[in-house]
Amino acid sequence: MREVVVRLTAVALLISVANQSTIADLEISNGTTLVITLVVNATPITSVGPGAVDKIGPSRLPPLPWKVEARATSGRVQTSMTVRAGDVVRTTNPDGSTSWKGDAVRVELSCGRLDVWSGPPLAGPAPGAGSAGDCDP
Repeated sequence: MREVVVRLTAVALLISVANQSTIADLEISNGTTLVITLVVNATPITSVGPGAVDKIGPSRLPPLPWKVEARATSGRVQTSMTVRAGDVVRTTNPDGSTSWKGDAVRVELSCGRLDVWSGPPLAGPAPGAGSAGDCDP
């Protein structure tokens, strides 16, 4: 009985070391024709032009949680998400490879695709058509 307890303790310790919560960069990929301003906790952080990608390090961001909004120059919120402590996790797998879990949001607009993420980027299908008026001011 005692031997089983020792093994369970060792396994629990191994798992807690392998999964590490982290604060990752906040990233945006603006595949639209719009200039998008990334706003975190009501503070504008950066503006990203059409077709551009930007990576914002945690040192440029407020403490978690982050209420993230991607806004058109008119102020219209195109998409939003919240990143909380523990949402972004890096795991070292038994084979030594690394996998990530994080937060991400994608919106398909009539003027292109907009992705915002912390942790791994989104994978997925080709951009959709959006809907009429979704890129208007």
